Amino acid sequence: MTDTRVPRILVVDDEERVRSLLCDLLTAWGCEPVEASSSDKALALFEQGDYDLVLTDFLMSGRSGLELVRDVRSRDAAIGVIMFTASSVDLDADSQQLEFTLLRKPVQLDGLKSAVGHALKGRPRGASLAFL
Repeated sequence: MTDTRVPRILVVDDEERVRSLLCDLLTAWGCEPVEASSSDKALALFEQGDYDLVLTDFLMSGRSGLELVRDVRSRDAAIGVIMFTASSVDLDADSQQLEFTLLRKPVQLDGLKSAVGHALKGRPRGASLAFL
């Protein structure tokens, strides 16, 4: 029997409407999203929670999404991480070193759904999405 535990996803973006849209999508896909409006708030939530995936923007006020990924990786090297950005900054080396999926804005829904599914398949605790 397959474990169909609802995946918990930490959604980090300093724009409320973007967070809300992402959370609505993730909920529709069978996930439990938890919102954070900054890297600092996200890290505090991450340390208190049990997450399967971190979905973060790159450019935010305060600390960047890249700094958040470094902090998250130091606490859980196996967690899935997806970063999205509209920036033209070259993040390819960082994405390889820190092992995160990079999505460029505007993010295509199919690409996001595929990236979320792929990241969750790698989780050792068995969280999965029904659509996979």
